[in-house]
Amino acid sequence: MTRFLLPLLLLATPAAAEPLIVDHGRLFVTAKVNGVETEALLDSGAEATLLDPSLARQANLAAGEKVEIKGSGGSQPAEVVSGVSVEALGQKLEKLDAVVLDLTDLSQRLLKRPTRAILGRELFDAARLEIDVEGRTVRALAPTEAPRGTRLPLTTVHGIEALPVTVNGVSAKAELDFGNGSAVMVSRALADRLKLKVTGTREGGGIGGAVTRKTVLLRTLKVGSLTLRNVTAAIDELPNAGEVNIGTEVLRHFVVTTDFRNHQVWLAPAGKGAR
Repeated sequence: MTRFLLPLLLLATPAAAEPLIVDHGRLFVTAKVNGVETEALLDSGAEATLLDPSLARQANLAAGEKVEIKGSGGSQPAEVVSGVSVEALGQKLEKLDAVVLDLTDLSQRLLKRPTRAILGRELFDAARLEIDVEGRTVRALAPTEAPRGTRLPLTTVHGIEALPVTVNGVSAKAELDFGNGSAVMVSRALADRLKLKVTGTREGGGIGGAVTRKTVLLRTLKVGSLTLRNVTAAIDELPNAGEVNIGTEVLRHFVVTTDFRNHQVWLAPAGKGAR
């Protein structure tokens, strides 16, 4: 949901499966920030850990460097704080740089759930994560454990990992965005290339505020072995938008195992046939 990349130090260990809270298409897990327990949004589309000021105060974080964070809805003032410890899914991220910004609007308008922390790319870089949206479980795999399903390569696009997909028979790269709990999105460039006709509008946006996006209809969207038909997608007008962005509405059809460090992902059918 945001594009902001910072250096970090990771200590990765395997973890048992944990409950995954699914609320309005968003995924939440239990985490600790400097030892303070909190619920956190799991967001593979965020390039940094984001903390609300109320949590930063409770965790006794020092004041940081003032910056402006640009999100899909505009810019928002924030601070970059160093030396943060984050624990989640059996992983401990030490000496982390985190972004402290007011998450009130995002929580109320988009997430529909009080949220004081967003765990982004750093956690996905720490270990292979197996995410089962339909089964509502998440876990870090042991280094020796083979992921289930079909392996696909990932490509880093503007700091977000993207997998190969096919839209209306045309090859494209789709950002793997577990923080997207609503519509598939396509870039303006891809919409024009495919000559997609506008079918309506949809409210969206993220950090920085709300935006109204035009919608189009994708005749087919092929992800791995799954072909979805007549998919409504919103057009992302930002100049750095990925060709396609897929969130939990698509990813819930799979048990997804991510390996961002080695730029690969495995997709296994969700449900009884997944194991």
